[in-house]
Amino acid sequence: MRVYIRKKASYTDPVRYILKIIEKNRKVSFTFLDSPEDAQIVWDHELENTENINLAFYNALSDDSNRFDHETQFPKSIIIADKANKEDSIATIFYLINCLQEISPKEHDLDQFGRFKYTSSYQSKYGNIEENLVEHLIDNFCNIHSIKGEKSPSKFFISHDIDTIYGSFFQDGFWALKNMKLGVVMNLIFLELMRRPHWKNMDRIIKINDEYDVKSTFFWLVNQGKGTQGIKNADYSIAREKKLLKLVENSGNTNGLHKSCSFMSIEEELAKGGLNTTYNRYHFLNFLPHRDWSKISESKLDFDASLGFAEHFGFRNSYGKAFQPFDFKNNRPYDFVEAPLNFMDGTFHKYMKLPTKKIGSTIIDFYEKNPRNCDFSLLWHNTYFTSYKYNSFIDEYKKVLSFILENKIECVNPLTLIEENRLEW
Repeated sequence: MRVYIRKKASYTDPVRYILKIIEKNRKVSFTFLDSPEDAQIVWDHELENTENINLAFYNALSDDSNRFDHETQFPKSIIIADKANKEDSIATIFYLINCLQEISPKEHDLDQFGRFKYTSSYQSKYGNIEENLVEHLIDNFCNIHSIKGEKSPSKFFISHDIDTIYGSFFQDGFWALKNMKLGVVMNLIFLELMRRPHWKNMDRIIKINDEYDVKSTFFWLVNQGKGTQGIKNADYSIAREKKLLKLVENSGNTNGLHKSCSFMSIEEELAKGGLNTTYNRYHFLNFLPHRDWSKISESKLDFDASLGFAEHFGFRNSYGKAFQPFDFKNNRPYDFVEAPLNFMDGTFHKYMKLPTKKIGSTIIDFYEKNPRNCDFSLLWHNTYFTSYKYNSFIDEYKKVLSFILENKIECVNPLTLIEENRLEW
């Protein structure tokens, strides 16, 4: 498909960026021309045959004082329109995929930990957190322009945040005492004496995954104790747990950084932990896209997996695939891939308070509604692989893995997501 985008306009790079996203999404190729005469699709606000362009929207992208809150942009519906009230679908995709509703949040938009709240989002306002809005917009764009492409089967990216290793004795122990499980208490004491804490269970996680032919990614904290916003970091010393990281690596799984709640930079944490990785997820999802994407880009990281709401499963940026965010400062994609987080055990358990027996089927149903063109990120903490306090959660995890195995769904690692979604710029 031959396209022309007016040079040196405020929309030149954003439009090209979204077309590059569509190329990856549909496995198609656009040819970018230097003049509009032979183009099949044109973006030039001075020509009659142009695509709809909301010029004010694109002009505002370079204005640091401009607000892009969803109340202003989407007062009645999820559409950005031009002066003639015609939908600019490319601008809408650009807004959604890059989380522009979060670009300059007000204090009341953030929770006590400084995270953008689900209740502050357009997803909450319009009840569309479970809708892949960007995919639908790409569908419409391709249909209008008779762009033939293909969609790939949806995949899973499975990971485990290692926040605590030594908490089982107290948490499982309290549960056992409360439920008069004295045998469990004795077993926990035995495990402590043998220096085999119940949550030091990477071998168990790997064994369960191997039973279903799944490989996953383990994110590790390098700082201990109380961190910024009073958030607890690790209860373990990563320097003393090198055998666990080696176990993960030798088993064909992947290690990554779990950026702690601290004032240390990403590079400082990688060095402190001796981590030979370029993959990351922010601890406690203590992450703001337009604050932290630049920090990721300044580091050696080429993959991040932090973009998810703690309070609700679904699509935080209304898009199902991993992607490269847009760097407004340099008018080009950032040099890393972001894999949005769709499902987290704590979301279902602590925030939504979903009955445990419904968690597995909720994840499976969500996949079946989106069987193509999604890279589903599933986070299951090591603390939920327990025989005691969270025992039933293992059954739900296995339910999902059984579905993956039976339906021959591909499970991918960060490197695959990078290779499949890196843009040619």
